[in-house]
Amino acid sequence: WGLAWSSRGECLKRGLGGLARWAWIQRRNFIPGLATLVLSDACQLLIPQHIKQGVDAVTGGGPWGVVRNQAALIMLLTFVTVVMRYLWRHFLFTGARLAEAELRERLLAHALALPAAYYSKTRTGDLMALATSDLQAVRMALAMGLVAFFDATVFALVALGAMALLDWRLTLWTALPFPFLGLVMFVSLRSIYQRWDAVQSANERFTEKVRESLAGMRVLRAYAQEEGDVADFRRFAQDTYDRHMSYVRVDAVFQPAIGLLAGMSTAILLGVGGSRVAAGALSLGGFTAFSAYLAMMAWPMIAAGWMISLVQRGAASMARVLDLLDLPPEVESESVEAPVRGCIEARGLTFAYPGSDAPALVDVSFRIEPGGSLGLVGEVGSGKSTLTLLLARVYDPPRGTLFIDGIDVNDIPLSHLRRMVSLVPQEPFLFSDSIAENLRMGRADADDALLRQACERAAVHAEIMEFPDGYDTLLGERGITLSGGQKQRVCLARAMLKTSPILVLDDTLSAVDADTEASILRQFEAGDEGAARTSVVVAHRISAVRDAAWILVMRDGAVVGQGRHGELLAQEGWYREIYELQVLEGEGVDAALSEESA
Repeated sequence: WGLAWSSRGECLKRGLGGLARWAWIQRRNFIPGLATLVLSDACQLLIPQHIKQGVDAVTGGGPWGVVRNQAALIMLLTFVTVVMRYLWRHFLFTGARLAEAELRERLLAHALALPAAYYSKTRTGDLMALATSDLQAVRMALAMGLVAFFDATVFALVALGAMALLDWRLTLWTALPFPFLGLVMFVSLRSIYQRWDAVQSANERFTEKVRESLAGMRVLRAYAQEEGDVADFRRFAQDTYDRHMSYVRVDAVFQPAIGLLAGMSTAILLGVGGSRVAAGALSLGGFTAFSAYLAMMAWPMIAAGWMISLVQRGAASMARVLDLLDLPPEVESESVEAPVRGCIEARGLTFAYPGSDAPALVDVSFRIEPGGSLGLVGEVGSGKSTLTLLLARVYDPPRGTLFIDGIDVNDIPLSHLRRMVSLVPQEPFLFSDSIAENLRMGRADADDALLRQACERAAVHAEIMEFPDGYDTLLGERGITLSGGQKQRVCLARAMLKTSPILVLDDTLSAVDADTEASILRQFEAGDEGAARTSVVVAHRISAVRDAAWILVMRDGAVVGQGRHGELLAQEGWYREIYELQVLEGEGVDAALSEESA
């Protein structure tokens, strides 16, 4: 338990340091905010002194002018307090909001720079919780947590000093309940951090469950699993509720404790203070001012409890945010950005995914000249997609194994490499935007004519024009408005717009028929203005790679056959078996269609 508490203490210290650093980053707002907060509290603390003088003037039969002047000063101080309170709220809340916005931008930018290995073991819900509930906790700690800290310390100490100047004995009596508040805070302090961290973890799991259920809604319906998913949803919701209630039970101790202690102090004031007024040791004005200060002390006691809750929550959330921001991004090479011609070469490439002992690729070697084409075929899980990911450095290959134009891909700046390589992955992804804007991700300055040309080459233009809004058609989440084949071809058109010398298609034509596939592949072999492109095509249909300059047959990560289409057909093995099987299947389909037509 001691080690666990020590670890949590380090996290708390780290989180507090992060909060202080971000408060300093927004110092242009926080410094004026604290200055106006000081002025607001100073004016508020001066008001009881003028109340005392006014009451003493009334009870002592003093001149009416004194009472009138004190009343005017009280009104002036109240007005200044209100103005300063508006200003500190404006500055502090603005600073906290700006810090939250900048943190969210940094989170997104850093998340985009993280290697793919991170996302293979991290759930989307975890990142969503960081960007929402965790950053909200950080914002509250920076805004109201700072106010609560100031009022719980400086304001409380000044108020106690003013009370002591009025009557130090009465101050000691009314302060008797305060140590009990400190005891309650100390006992609760250890639980708050741990329980809030558990709340955020439950939020992450719940967010991921909601995201997964919404994304898989059609699959759930197709398999009639709605009731089972609802049961899972309730289980996650109940866990989140239980975690929140565990936190609330500790956090809720503060408010009743503060109310009890404030009531005890008021009772002591009436008992002890009343007797001192009766004995002449304290004037009625002093008693009135003292009671006003004691009433003001209720807020610092509330602020103390609130501060601990807000700062603990904010520190826990900030530590979690820093954990992500401290992860090392993908390594960016500092080499010169040389023009890419498109020569691809692998030399004994062996690769295993991070955290895996089994290699995904074993001793793969090949060379494709600029403008050439490479076909990759093989069984499922043979390493074809892995090779395409290494070409774009989604994962880093071992040094000295994969080269573009004779340069190790690890020495090519990532931004430059990914501009030069158009990778269309297996699963097409489209954003919830218009078709035109999705296409312009490949080329931001593309006009309507270029969009049409790319879509015609991808054999999807005619289908787009069937929509009422054409290229301005808004797509649903992940492009749900389109069919599977249409999504693939829109993604292909997007890649076609990108003027890159290397094109990588990872089985992206699986949802189109063989004739359309062949037509599209012929179009993709040429780049803009007739410039030749080096193409790498992964496919399960032999017809998609039969015209490639070189073909690799893969199994269990290794190359078990390579050559041209005719050379591979002349050899015994998987390639010829699959080709013959696919030819027979095609002939069977043609015969069935002829018979049905007859």
